[in-house]
Amino acid sequence: MLARGSKPRNAPPRRRRPRWIAVGIVLLATPLLGSGKWARPENDDLHYPSRPLGPDAEATLLPPPPIDDEYFPCGDCHEGEPADPERRELDEHDYIELKHGDLWCLDCHDTMERDLLHLSDASPVKMEESWRLCTRCHAKKIPDWRAGVHGKRTGNWRGAKEYRTCVVCHDPHSPLFKPLQPKPPPIPAAPFNPSAGAASEEVSHEGL
Repeated sequence: MLARGSKPRNAPPRRRRPRWIAVGIVLLATPLLGSGKWARPENDDLHYPSRPLGPDAEATLLPPPPIDDEYFPCGDCHEGEPADPERRELDEHDYIELKHGDLWCLDCHDTMERDLLHLSDASPVKMEESWRLCTRCHAKKIPDWRAGVHGKRTGNWRGAKEYRTCVVCHDPHSPLFKPLQPKPPPIPAAPFNPSAGAASEEVSHEGL
């Protein structure tokens, strides 16, 4: 009886595979695996057909809405009148509801050139460029505004685009939006009845 792992004395010797065969298999398989035929490259530099995109057109900043000519130019009434920095209720501009943080009129309107605005460093700003003044305090909105996420942007996805300034959507004196009245929910469609045919009854949405 033979012990486990032993072989008979008369058994023919086991033929060993030449070492050069194993080395050859490795040398042949290596370029195939590295070429991406069977294995995806780690850097994933596969080439996909695509067309080059040209440079995007420069965006156009549309002018703000016109100011009521009854109150502008401001110099028609305030020319030569000294500015009063005291916070008070305005008699002439009683239609203005000033709810813009702790700001007062002369924090934005220039005291000398009444038809201009001014920055915090007293630099003059034209009325049509009021967004330069707005972004001094609301600088975090600039990237979203330029990307078309904040505000209104029209035009092509690739091509000319048109931007609106802040005062197109926001009242500069009371910039928060008023609560919006939600629209009524959609009328659910009637359940489909195969025996009634393919035609379905139209539901009127007039008066909603």
